[in-house]
Amino acid sequence: MARMRAQDQTNYLGPLFVNPGGPGSSGTDFLFQQIATLVEQVGRGYDIVSWDPRGVGSTLPALCCFADPKSRVSALSQEEHLWLFQNDSTLDDLATRQQANAAGCQKYSSEVLPYIGTMANVRDLNMMNRLYGFSGDLTYLGYSYGTILGSAYATTYPKNIKRFAVDGVLDVNRWFFDKEFFLTSYIDSDKVLNEFFQYCFLAGQSVCAFWHSSYAAIRQAFITIDDSLHRAPTAAGPNRQLDWSQFRIYVWNALKDPSTSWTGPGGFDRFLALLDNNQLNQLTAAAADALFKYIAQGNNEFTSTNTLVDPVSGLRNGGGNSAVIGAVDNPYSFGDIQSILPFLQSQRVTSTGYLVQSILGTRGVLNNYIQTPAERPLQPWANIETSYPLLFLSNIRDPLTPLQDARSNSAIFPGSIVLSTNASGHTTTFAGLNHCAQQAVFAYFNSDTLPAANTVCQPDTLPFNLDPQDPRRGAGAAQNGVSIDKLKRRVVRR
Repeated sequence: MARMRAQDQTNYLGPLFVNPGGPGSSGTDFLFQQIATLVEQVGRGYDIVSWDPRGVGSTLPALCCFADPKSRVSALSQEEHLWLFQNDSTLDDLATRQQANAAGCQKYSSEVLPYIGTMANVRDLNMMNRLYGFSGDLTYLGYSYGTILGSAYATTYPKNIKRFAVDGVLDVNRWFFDKEFFLTSYIDSDKVLNEFFQYCFLAGQSVCAFWHSSYAAIRQAFITIDDSLHRAPTAAGPNRQLDWSQFRIYVWNALKDPSTSWTGPGGFDRFLALLDNNQLNQLTAAAADALFKYIAQGNNEFTSTNTLVDPVSGLRNGGGNSAVIGAVDNPYSFGDIQSILPFLQSQRVTSTGYLVQSILGTRGVLNNYIQTPAERPLQPWANIETSYPLLFLSNIRDPLTPLQDARSNSAIFPGSIVLSTNASGHTTTFAGLNHCAQQAVFAYFNSDTLPAANTVCQPDTLPFNLDPQDPRRGAGAAQNGVSIDKLKRRVVRR
């Protein structure tokens, strides 16, 4: 557990608990990495508190599915290439490995597994708030999976809510009860990728390194690269190869944060241009290392490396526990794994189905073999009256958490508000500054002010420096607008 004390003690507002998502992300690491962003978002009057949930970071007893770190690294590195099926037998191979991984979880952490699910962490959050002296008065901010944890808390303790906002929302009922949850949670990934093609074309050849003569030509060039890597890997620097799975995982990462990853040194456009021109083999060793580090980052940006050794078992919480926690929460298996092959095959080129496939590899398949938690919801939630209205935030085009999930969660809680931003990327907070959304969150946490229902915030900036008012004006047109630094100062002064 970690805390950043309120900087404004005169107008002290109490503790605000933050969860970064995952599941499996370290809240303590997240707090140290993102404290400036959090203060901008909620103001200086809160103690900002985060923690490592069960099975994560430095929590004990440790959740570990392998005998030692070397065994874990070896197993997960072999499994990485099965996240996306290269052929029809890949899913069978993945199922075999996941069955072995689940057996390791049972062997090394059988006493821990039933108590790492979301509902156990809901009880922990309530206890931490009570120990802080704010029983029945929780202020909470959650991102991504943190929206599941927060929503489950709000259903369990609906009269304990003081302020509650979540960003990048997952459907809490489907998370616990729908075995096909991960088949549809990434439905907006195509929209984000197609937006990259559109903005690259509008930016022009001098700005977007992957530029071609039309939107259709850019899209076709991407499909050609994808198809080529599906047939065979390509050289990527000295003694390195990039395969199809790694390529699609790279794209997955790039779609989460268009504002910083689509252009510039090491940008998505330059990566695609190297592949397009058969020049990826010219990467230096250092550039290749950076490339594969970016790919390996996956969905665990805030996974702690500062884990403690369990004095009883001698084990540490393992990286990759996200899949285990997700599988514990949702015990509904696919049964016949082969039954999902037609769906996956249909996604290979026609859409960015790699998002669906990679998650299926680490969670949907594992659900077949992992044990269920000691506590989970008995039935889907509906009509939960909370002590204060909840605020749900979502980008209209989020490749991991679609806007429809924010609306579904809001429907559970009468009087709650959905604020959306006309932007792409994962979460309104970490996919680029949005002044309108920032103001709304600040006002909610500091002035008891809710945005109007169905508010849609427009972006401050677009990738490739396109003009948010009219992207067709081309790159550089937005330079006469309000600067990012000025917007940040404006938010801080509030």
